[in-house]
Amino acid sequence: MFRRSIYLLAIALLLAFILSNVGYGADPNLVGWWRFNDGSGAKAIDSSGHDRHGVLVNNPVWASGVHGGALEFAGGNRVIVPGYEGILGSQARTCMTWVKVSKTSASIITWGPSGAGTKWTIRTHNGPAVLRVECGQGNTWGTANLADGNWHHVAAVLEDDGTPDISELKIYVDGKLDPIATGGTPRAINTTTGGDLQIAYDLNNTGRTYAGLMDDVRIYDRALTDAEVQALMNDPGTVTQALSPDPNNGAIIETTWYALGWKSGDKAVSHQVYIGESFDDVNEGKVKPIPTASPFLLIGFDEPYPAGLTAGAKYYWRVDEVNDTAPGSSWKGNIWSFSVRPSTAWNPAPADGAKFIDPNTRLSWDAGVGAAVFYVYFGDKFEDVNLATGASFITERSYNPGPLEAGKTYYWRVDGSDFKTTQRGKVWNFTTATPGGGLIGEYFNNMTLSGPPILTRVDPAVDFDYGAGSPEPNIVQPDGFSVRWRGEVEAAFSQVYTFYTRTNDGSRLWVDEQLIVDKWAWVNRVVDTRGKPIQLTTGQRYSIRMEYYNEDQEAEAHLLWESASQPKGVVPAAAFSPPVRAGNPSPANGTAGVKMTPVLRWVPGIYAASHEVYFGTDADAVRNATRNSSEYKTGKALGSESYEPGKLAWHTTYYWRVDEVNTVRPESPWKGSLWSFTTGDFIVVDNFEDYDAGANQIWYSWHDGLGYGTPATPPYFAGNGTGAAVGDETTPSYTEETIIHGGRQSMPLAYDNNKQGYAKYSEAEMALTAPRDWTDEGVTELSLWFRGIASNTAERLYVALSNSTGQPAVVYHDNPNAATVETWTEWVIPLQKFAGLGINLTNVDRIAVGLGTRGNMTAPGGAGKMYFDDIRLYRPRSAP
Repeated sequence: MFRRSIYLLAIALLLAFILSNVGYGADPNLVGWWRFNDGSGAKAIDSSGHDRHGVLVNNPVWASGVHGGALEFAGGNRVIVPGYEGILGSQARTCMTWVKVSKTSASIITWGPSGAGTKWTIRTHNGPAVLRVECGQGNTWGTANLADGNWHHVAAVLEDDGTPDISELKIYVDGKLDPIATGGTPRAINTTTGGDLQIAYDLNNTGRTYAGLMDDVRIYDRALTDAEVQALMNDPGTVTQALSPDPNNGAIIETTWYALGWKSGDKAVSHQVYIGESFDDVNEGKVKPIPTASPFLLIGFDEPYPAGLTAGAKYYWRVDEVNDTAPGSSWKGNIWSFSVRPSTAWNPAPADGAKFIDPNTRLSWDAGVGAAVFYVYFGDKFEDVNLATGASFITERSYNPGPLEAGKTYYWRVDGSDFKTTQRGKVWNFTTATPGGGLIGEYFNNMTLSGPPILTRVDPAVDFDYGAGSPEPNIVQPDGFSVRWRGEVEAAFSQVYTFYTRTNDGSRLWVDEQLIVDKWAWVNRVVDTRGKPIQLTTGQRYSIRMEYYNEDQEAEAHLLWESASQPKGVVPAAAFSPPVRAGNPSPANGTAGVKMTPVLRWVPGIYAASHEVYFGTDADAVRNATRNSSEYKTGKALGSESYEPGKLAWHTTYYWRVDEVNTVRPESPWKGSLWSFTTGDFIVVDNFEDYDAGANQIWYSWHDGLGYGTPATPPYFAGNGTGAAVGDETTPSYTEETIIHGGRQSMPLAYDNNKQGYAKYSEAEMALTAPRDWTDEGVTELSLWFRGIASNTAERLYVALSNSTGQPAVVYHDNPNAATVETWTEWVIPLQKFAGLGINLTNVDRIAVGLGTRGNMTAPGGAGKMYFDDIRLYRPRSAP
């Protein structure tokens, strides 16, 4: 008991120390903190140190709060945090604030677009005004009434257990766990980009305005503990570091002097300012500090820059907060930076080296320091522009060169003058767009890209606003359609690019076979979904594929890009070309855990007459292989876009490439991209990644109670007579694509053990071609992952194995309520259990998963839905 008391005291002292020194270095997981202590102005300072300052919209009123200031909201006024789209994906998070709210359906914190699991909204419930959290088609809420005229501290905590669901959320009111009410809807969380974070507002439902006061809003990108939530409610801590630099971090100033400013830390009585042109010198305190009693400093007239700041230079600065009477002083500040406008013309548009420029473009630039007039030189030869003199001056910061030739490189130079001195500019260049280009667009009269396309055409760019109409009247239906655009894209600059899909509903984007946008969900407004940044090299072409579906009403689809030199805008047609190279590899590029007997597949280039397949374990050897190399494996005819490399090694990375060949075209062959995959340190029985909407639907492999129906070719299957139904006809692959354990797909299985005319158990069975030898590689364990739903009827979960002759061996899960478990759970079965029931493990013929008592034909049972994923065979593991 004494040791436990000492431990609890130590924890309490640690929390007290952290909370008393909450600067932005105290908790690196504090990603946003708006205290509303500013008292005036149109900015809500972010005290986390990340400079995510809020902008007040429609004049919310500064007021008194629980800890200093607060904001009072009514009628739709709010705080927007520009450029910050919240915590994304399935990452853990904690949101907390003080509220004094007077209405139900009042939005508190929101980010992300509406969709299946894609948004994050904290609000009051429809009635009574309890705390409710939504993720898009999923929700949960507590039980404590908040609209009672009092201040309440509220918090929502999400832990990332690998597959977080809104139903797993913890809600706190006044520092204590609030019991979750019945009636919520489970939904996996995968928050996506699509709008700036909103405080007291919801872009997805603008009618849910907030009415009342709010104080101390904070967001963490981790799950806080019960003790931390309680401690932060009692004492939010103080800010010790300087905040909110002026000029903003990374800004460009217009003059060679400036009055630096900042927001003082709570304990500061004076400040030490470090400024210099070296980040390291400022960071390490190697420059002489300048003391000041006020939170501002005029530079450019006295030391250290009595002659003024240098045009075009970049400066770093930090402010240390000082209070000699307070423990811990001084408090080192973050490093900020700003640049001075150059002396010469700069920031050209088009950017220097740009490609794909409209021949009717107008040139523009930013002026150098003091420049009042400009001399512009323009031509198609570098030497002429470089040596040119004598132009007439202009006062505008733009120039119209007139209509230009397509596909040509032009050079230009801008000299600036203050009437005393002329500053010679750099020679810039750009290349105009070549006519043509575009992507193959494949249109489907369904939302799942299923079956053959109803229309195939070349679209010059993905830049469509269909409104309520059809992409192609009388061919493509206006609602419930989908599109796949594919081809190749060339970058103008060797830089990191960010792509955006701007759509109203679901979109996915692959660049160089990397999935960088994954938002396959209905959205009730047009949003920009930001992709994962990707490095591209100028002059190189990369495969690109965008998929989109529209459910109903208005439809828009746009594809945009940006980089350091490429302003954000629609990707132009000239950057695209048709898909001449092989694409869409399966397994997807970079996939791990691939089965050891894979079938490699690809989509052919549009001009291919045949294919050449290269394969091996050495990346460089496969990348550089020719037909004379050992990595060359086979030629394949058009229509045979698959290759079976045979049984591969355990846990090994393989590389492959497919060249497209057409001997009647001079540019043939088209060398393919280098793709890779890694086999697992296990044997894959089924990871459910190979199923699609073609001739490989999941129910063709996993036989359920319904059967195939009538496929185009035999074998026909009439169903096994049980109450099982496998698959989901609303997804492109007919598998589950949201509730997954690994990869992109899992198997949904609906069970109904009281279905009239069917057996009173539910089972899905798969005949095995490989693996059949369940002793290979020394495996001893069968592993499968399952997930249920709390509202499921509790039925026994089982796995059955069969040989080609004899009765199946059935093993039941130890938990009779396994079907109601709402988190992904691994079930590990020693293979000797099946061997003990008579199964020959060297020749396993079939595997089945089921609910109920196998063979039960009379006693009625219950119904529900289960999900299965990653069925594997393992060697003995020390920590399964």
